[in-house]
Amino acid sequence: MFLQYLSEKKYDQLVIDYITSETNYDFIEEIGVGAYGVAYLLEDSTSNNKYVLKRMKTKHRHKKKIRHKFEQEIKILKEINLPNVPALISHGDIRDTPFYIMDYVEGKTFEQAIFREGQTFSVEQSLKITKELLEIIMEFHKKGIVHRDLRIPNILFKENRLNIIDFGLAAYKKNEVPIEEITNPKRTENHISDLYFIGHFLLFLLYSDYTPSKKKEQGWQEELLLPPEVINYIERLLLIRSPFSSAEDALQNLSLISKAQAQT
Repeated sequence: MFLQYLSEKKYDQLVIDYITSETNYDFIEEIGVGAYGVAYLLEDSTSNNKYVLKRMKTKHRHKKKIRHKFEQEIKILKEINLPNVPALISHGDIRDTPFYIMDYVEGKTFEQAIFREGQTFSVEQSLKITKELLEIIMEFHKKGIVHRDLRIPNILFKENRLNIIDFGLAAYKKNEVPIEEITNPKRTENHISDLYFIGHFLLFLLYSDYTPSKKKEQGWQEELLLPPEVINYIERLLLIRSPFSSAEDALQNLSLISKAQAQT
């Protein structure tokens, strides 16, 4: 009954108390609040390594669907085990509310790079970054996992290596759905979702180097002045044209485009 009336703010204190008394970590600060969870930055008192504790919001703890999704996120992080993804350190419950602790990735998100720092990416750089992202996503898909939230705040780079964070919407791949039955490509539980997000990610990179020349807004195909093969490629990612059959298919096509670009 106590937890039923416990506010998120009061639960924050329970988390801090737990970290202080039950772990070897020091509490640093709260670093994020989402629709379903809260994240805190921790530091190992011995090694000074940083970690993140993510816990489910207390108001959702009796909602079976959300709780299952949070527990699935923990399971996926356990199984994915790749150097481009934060490693899961431990997990448990604090007063019947699940949490887990994972590595903290000290990188820069593409959202920060583009919108805070004004960093720009050429067509060549954008295609190279997208190629690296597809290589990582291929590994996800081989493990039967789709991320379903590959937005610029969830893709970081550090020392020229990409890292993927936030698996809150990740899911296990299901059987392929006929393209005509897909109403929301972002939420499909197969490769289509990740490739659709990658299409938008690539457009963010390309628009970083775009300077408007006309007052009238045009479509990205006209504004960005891209080579026809790049336009066709993005349209396939965004389901405007016939989609790629897999992340591997998208990667192979991108490699051909990159080679052609290098020869011009």
